[in-house]
Amino acid sequence: TQINIDGDEYLWDDFAFASRDGLVPAVERVGDAARLDKHGVSKPFASIDFDFRLLREATDAPAAEVDRMRAAA
Repeated sequence: TQINIDGDEYLWDDFAFASRDGLVPAVERVGDAARLDKHGVSKPFASIDFDFRLLREATDAPAAEVDRMRAAA
């Protein structure tokens, strides 16, 4: 999974050309004292809301795993 962050200088230079507007979430800069306190932090932070939707695996779909040689770490 790839997450593209708005404002990144390389946002539209994705090697797989997978960046598109619907995959670039808005970044909210949070600095007000009440929200910092709510999250137990003392310095401003960035927040992104994600809406991931998981679907059940189709039982009749081909296997998604690819058996291939992997590089050793």
